[in-house]
Amino acid sequence: MAAPPTYARFVQDLTRAIRSWEEQYVSEVSYRKFERAAAWTVDESAKAVKVHMRDATDDVFKDATPWMLQAWQYRRSLGKGRSLRDGVEAEAYVADPQSVVMKYAMGDSRTTRFPGDVGLAQDRILVPHWKNLALTQGIRPNRSHDLPGATMARLARNAEGQYAKRTVAGRWGVYRGEVKVGGSRLMGYIARPPRVRAQADEYGNAKSRFINAKGKVKALPKVVNLGRPRILMVEIPRAEYRPVMQRPFEDAVSQAQRGVADLMAGELAENLRHRGWRSGGG
Repeated sequence: MAAPPTYARFVQDLTRAIRSWEEQYVSEVSYRKFERAAAWTVDESAKAVKVHMRDATDDVFKDATPWMLQAWQYRRSLGKGRSLRDGVEAEAYVADPQSVVMKYAMGDSRTTRFPGDVGLAQDRILVPHWKNLALTQGIRPNRSHDLPGATMARLARNAEGQYAKRTVAGRWGVYRGEVKVGGSRLMGYIARPPRVRAQADEYGNAKSRFINAKGKVKALPKVVNLGRPRILMVEIPRAEYRPVMQRPFEDAVSQAQRGVADLMAGELAENLRHRGWRSGGG
């Protein structure tokens, strides 16, 4: 599993904070109780980091998907099949599938992504316009917030003029062309709106007349677009990402460290209460 940056430091700081309680536990209850309290505190701290980061992901990213939120996981030190003999060691981590994407949101500076690092395309990065994809093609992101399987291949075929015999009603045509984005001209996939025959004008004319190369007058039905062309995907050579999740992670770590004292104190108080209850014959 991919561990978030600075997690090792988090473990070291957490261990140091927990160790400061060892003497008090040994003098008032036992070292065994200290071990169990330490395991509980480590587990709860790792869980707190996971919960904090899931909330932060939902806040930082627009329309964060469940797949993105589930990137943050944790493993308990006292989980199934484990005991104190295995050592006190919990872990907060980013799941492997999501780490391929989340790594661009972590770090100390901007990160540059080049084609081929994520996704199948080796020579370009395709940036989808999800609203237009849904409106013109009925395409919505899958659980990984990516294009559904075989969708890109179908769009590429459509852009070359190849369409299935049975097309989905209401689906727009597709072509590949140049689009203007932020002052730059980039290649991309564009949806072509459906065309219908125009209504007759006030003179009853519903055809366009022109003179062909032989000098003959020709008339063809007038057609109009039902809408305007819409960008589906833009091709870019590289992308830069800001480390938008690094600060939330640092905050999650700091918050978990500050909670150590309350967790250890609470466990100690519970041990003392339980010992008093037993000695009193309760």
